[in-house]
Amino acid sequence: MRPALPSQDGTVSTTAPPTAPVIDDDFLDTVAADPASSTVTAPWRDGGPIDPRYTCKGENIAPALSWTGAPEGTQEIAITMIDQDFTTFDHWTLAGIAPDITTLAENTVPQGAVASLNGAGAVGYTGPCPPAGATHSYRITVHYLDRALLLVAGGAAAEMRAAIDEATLATAEVTGTFTGS
Repeated sequence: MRPALPSQDGTVSTTAPPTAPVIDDDFLDTVAADPASSTVTAPWRDGGPIDPRYTCKGENIAPALSWTGAPEGTQEIAITMIDQDFTTFDHWTLAGIAPDITTLAENTVPQGAVASLNGAGAVGYTGPCPPAGATHSYRITVHYLDRALLLVAGGAAAEMRAAIDEATLATAEVTGTFTGS
């Protein structure tokens, strides 16, 4: 993996993050039946409402995440967050995560990882912020990549996502909703 940038002085948690993701008990049965299944968990139940803390109406910080271990052949992990109702607005694209990482603490960027510009024009995460009265659905995807991408921070999200899509060998997803006020 690439060396850490000067701005990346945080640590990566390899234990449970401060805000524990919700684990769907039904998923545990699926994993037992099919060990190749992959999942990602967030601080909300899959398909449920996103806590305002992670939105423009709250602290607008990236949620803690955890995911299943990387499948064989994974060289890098990337994370994307897309508004399913406004797909041209990028909320989060992060690449360069070491393949042995399985958790991301709230509002952190792992050493060596890089984030693209988001739809608001800043590097990194920006949370859900639909128009008043509108409910949008958001999908966070953990991408297991077959090669290291060696991308740079602050690039265009569409270019970073295209490189991620081309190198993806498996994914895990969690969705959530948020209603604007």
